[in-house]
Amino acid sequence: MAQLQIDEVYPKEKLYPLVINFQNAYLNDNFSEQKCLLLENNETSKKNVVTEICDLVYSGEENEEKLGKTLLLVRNKNTGKVRLLETGSIDMKPYIKTDLEAVQLQETSYLELSRKFGSKKHKKVVEQREKLKVNVETVTEQMQNISQNITEDQLDLSTYNKTDEDSYIPPINREATEASGVYDIDAILPEELYDKVYEEIENSDYLNGLIPMIKAMTTKKLTNKQTVLAVYANSLLNLYSTLMRDIVKKNFVACQYSATLNEIILKNFLGISNLKRIRTPQMKDKSLCHAMVFLLLINNLRFDVEELCQQLKLTMRTVITKIQVTGASIVSLSSKKVAQLKLPLNKPAIRRKSAKF
Repeated sequence: MAQLQIDEVYPKEKLYPLVINFQNAYLNDNFSEQKCLLLENNETSKKNVVTEICDLVYSGEENEEKLGKTLLLVRNKNTGKVRLLETGSIDMKPYIKTDLEAVQLQETSYLELSRKFGSKKHKKVVEQREKLKVNVETVTEQMQNISQNITEDQLDLSTYNKTDEDSYIPPINREATEASGVYDIDAILPEELYDKVYEEIENSDYLNGLIPMIKAMTTKKLTNKQTVLAVYANSLLNLYSTLMRDIVKKNFVACQYSATLNEIILKNFLGISNLKRIRTPQMKDKSLCHAMVFLLLINNLRFDVEELCQQLKLTMRTVITKIQVTGASIVSLSSKKVAQLKLPLNKPAIRRKSAKF
């Protein structure tokens, strides 16, 4: 076998040979020389070739060679010596220009033919497809025109400053320096409503309608506002335990001792749909969380968790989850679990919006 001795290798320089491969075509003996345009990508330093053959434009970018190099063996006929030249390779692909106007004309013709000669089912499918088409440029222009007229004053940004859990509880001051300042009793109801509700329940037998847990709290001397909150909390706890089949009844009453308080509860803790009362899971949780806050305000910022579980027939885990939303903490006092509002406030666990509360 003949041995070859390599004297010199010519690596790639600024200009170097390129091996061209045409996609879906092969060169034959009848192929003549063609002019081409050689371009270089400034970012990747790769060569790009463009040429025209048989009225068809071909273009291609130099292939990246990671595993090896392409070499050409060139022999001089006169001296018999050969040279090794490092080269690049390019796959040439035909460039086909799409005439958008012709495509749109074809689609229009197809639509007209479908309307005239298509079946009822086919006509319906085609019309639905046409309705779903959207002009992107028109929509973009419309959105830009709308956004230009929007100012910060027209947007209600107040809800963005609240967490999801704050919508379940009365107004809360998480920056308070004392536990007594976390919930402002005057922010729950206006002064005139406190007076009006107290006048309505003062001469009634509301004490007999209180659940044992709240009735025990009223044995202490309460202010007029705390008395109103006691009846308010009792009504919300009863609402939480009431079945939906009873709530939808026309004669349903949330608070029988005060017409004003009854109207407040129906407005804020129930909804209306198709002229019927509805209660979403969020509304139900809201009534329980509000009642817990009221119990804290009338009982020195604490209440017995186990007793509340027995009254509502709920599990300890469910009640503790709701207590966390109010900012209160669970403490052990005389072998009992007690909810106590203290600083720092208890932060509810971070959860996804899709998770159930």
